[in-house]
Amino acid sequence: MGKAPVTKTKPDSREPGGTGDARKPEKPKKSYRPFIIQAWCKKCGICVAFCPRQVYRCDDKGVHVDKPEECIGCRFCEMHCPDLAVSVQERDAAPGGKSS
Repeated sequence: MGKAPVTKTKPDSREPGGTGDARKPEKPKKSYRPFIIQAWCKKCGICVAFCPRQVYRCDDKGVHVDKPEECIGCRFCEMHCPDLAVSVQERDAAPGGKSS
């Protein structure tokens, strides 16, 4: 006996993985809140050097969070801070698109 030929068909649009027009809703983008405990910071600038998105700024008064909206939550700054003065928290996405 020979094998039956294999035919490829498109899945029904109502089935999972179908080709219908319905799209999955996009997951809300996570946002993060970086901050520096100034009393612990010795202003070494390591967090500034390791941040891939240039979230931090260093000037004569110390290190500051300059662009918190750019934080991607990689936590390189936390990992490299010798004084544990840098912290990154995930913001909770509240219903309605507001974050706390």
